Amino acid sequence: MKISVIVPVYNAEEYLKNCIMSVVRQTYGNWELILVDDGSSDGSLSIADLAAEKDERIRVIHQKNAGPGAARNRGIKEASGDYVVFLDSDDYIDKNYFQLLVPKARINDVVFIDVCQIDGKGKLLKEEKMSQYKTWTKDRLIRSQMTGKVQWGG
Repeated sequence: MKISVIVPVYNAEEYLKNCIMSVVRQTYGNWELILVDDGSSDGSLSIADLAAEKDERIRVIHQKNAGPGAARNRGIKEASGDYVVFLDSDDYIDKNYFQLLVPKARINDVVFIDVCQIDGKGKLLKEEKMSQYKTWTKDRLIRSQMTGKVQWGG
């Protein structure tokens, strides 16, 4: 099972390398990383291009600034995986993230995870426990997210 990871990139040079390296270091290796440069004007583009030169599983797509939604949609069009994972350019994931995700993805259409927001010094800022909704139907969860009753978290 191949996982397509889509990351919209806009002026994220401070965080982007950590994001990319968290994907590269995965214990599960059947993935592709699609970095959609959304018109960055900082060093993000250089970081993305260098990563793509070093690993053939990484691709960089360039587009004029159109926002993260448009960047994600562009990434979806380019994706070749069986499943899609969205990361923001300031996110990073545990090295076993895909290894833990794959068995759940084999039996579910959508997998929601718990996430922690931490600051640059590793201090916990916020936790989003999406697992509390695991008994809900997809329809109920999506409707609740769209109406703002449930966060769009992990």
